[in-house]
Amino acid sequence: MLRTWVRQRDRTRARREDAVVDELLDRGDGHELPEDLPLAPLRGRAPAGHRWETSELQLQDTYLDTPSGHLAQHELTLRLRADGPDAGWHLEVPHADGRADIADPSTSEQPPRTLRALVVGAQAGEQLSPVARVGVTRTTHRLRAADGTLLLELADDRVSAVTLGRESRVSSWREVTLRPASEGGAKPARRIAKRLQAAGETLGTSTSRLQRALGGAAPASAPDELDTVGALAWAYLADQCREIARCDIGLRRDEPLVHKYRVAIRRLRSTLRVFDALFDPDEIAVLEAELVWFAGLLGEVRDRDVLQERLAAKIAELPAEVVLGPVAAFVESTLSSERAEHWERAVEAMSGDRYQTLLRLLLRWRTLPPLTAVAGDPAEAVDGYLRRAEKKVTTRLAEAGGDVEALHRARKAAKRHRYAAELAAQAGSKQATRTIKDTTRLQTLLGEHQDSAVSAAFLRRLGAAAGADGGQNGFTYGYLMAREEELARRIRAEAERRWGRKER
Repeated sequence: MLRTWVRQRDRTRARREDAVVDELLDRGDGHELPEDLPLAPLRGRAPAGHRWETSELQLQDTYLDTPSGHLAQHELTLRLRADGPDAGWHLEVPHADGRADIADPSTSEQPPRTLRALVVGAQAGEQLSPVARVGVTRTTHRLRAADGTLLLELADDRVSAVTLGRESRVSSWREVTLRPASEGGAKPARRIAKRLQAAGETLGTSTSRLQRALGGAAPASAPDELDTVGALAWAYLADQCREIARCDIGLRRDEPLVHKYRVAIRRLRSTLRVFDALFDPDEIAVLEAELVWFAGLLGEVRDRDVLQERLAAKIAELPAEVVLGPVAAFVESTLSSERAEHWERAVEAMSGDRYQTLLRLLLRWRTLPPLTAVAGDPAEAVDGYLRRAEKKVTTRLAEAGGDVEALHRARKAAKRHRYAAELAAQAGSKQATRTIKDTTRLQTLLGEHQDSAVSAAFLRRLGAAAGADGGQNGFTYGYLMAREEELARRIRAEAERRWGRKER
């Protein structure tokens, strides 16, 4: 398992907080067995020279959520483990590779600030309170080799749960989880897994222990069968909403996820534009307005990140004789200062009501998007949407000529075409896969043009500021600006040559 130590820093007091642990969760091979079924015959005898070890542990977890169950709807689980080797607060969050556990060793009655800060967006303004208490009697069987190497673990959990709402619900069940611990345990684990599978039901990953205690199913999600164009769009939208939820947690931990957040928003907006016939137009307008608002805040931060990396490399390439004054330091300090200012605005927005409204909208679109009757068309209908998206790219490229803004609009159309192809590729379309490659190349070229244009404008601003300061020289900024403008000019000429409207 991957283990990373992370420390949170209180910006106002600039002091260290208690360490928290990130752990990529290994769910193992889980099975539900009858409570009276002996486990010894299923695990089998230890191979020659090996031995089984058994230990027992009592665990007690108290789960928290809002009255509306917002954490569960965002696929978050917050619990306090009262005892055992991992006692403390645990927040399970979606992860690109499954689920991750963020743990804090505090055993206070209320969640520690480090974890409360991560779920504030998902709370949607509601208070956290206990919703269930789950007790586990765990008997762990460990298979060891002759030299003491741990080969596998077999955890036999007798689970009892009681809900803590207005009405109490009591339930109990038995889970047995198999986890190989080393290469030597793979073969005996396969034998045991076959016996477990024959003896009981395999536990699904979509329903958590908390959901079972509450007697509810997993939150609503896109259909598994992608046989309609609406199902394809829903699945794609849901993926982007989950990515935004992951980025929301990550940004609150100062992880570098601004770009990923913006890409997820772009994919969402693209789907709303290209596949607009599939959704209620009034609902589209509401979501679009909120996405544009927050994407704009993140865009200001991302622009400074891109400029800083780009200009640092370009300044480093310059001959020493054309670098007059502390150019690199001035660029870096200016961009860092501006980035910090825009980042603070984004952070402040994430604590506000409008941002929580956005998260609630995304949750609704993820679990039950406002589909129209057209969404019931067969999945093959997606090809028509792709053709229209491609036609828009072709038209905008042909009409752009050497116009900077027109090329930028063509680039955005190319992105929409690419994201529409990604949506279509869910159905296994080979044409969509080729389209993704082609539009990615086009995006790269036009993206370089846009970066050059933005960089040139920034350098013009810095050059003017340096010229007004008696202690600085604006020459190098003008030199860099001229190089950026020349690069942009060459790209425009290339675009005109390849895609410009041809005279008859």
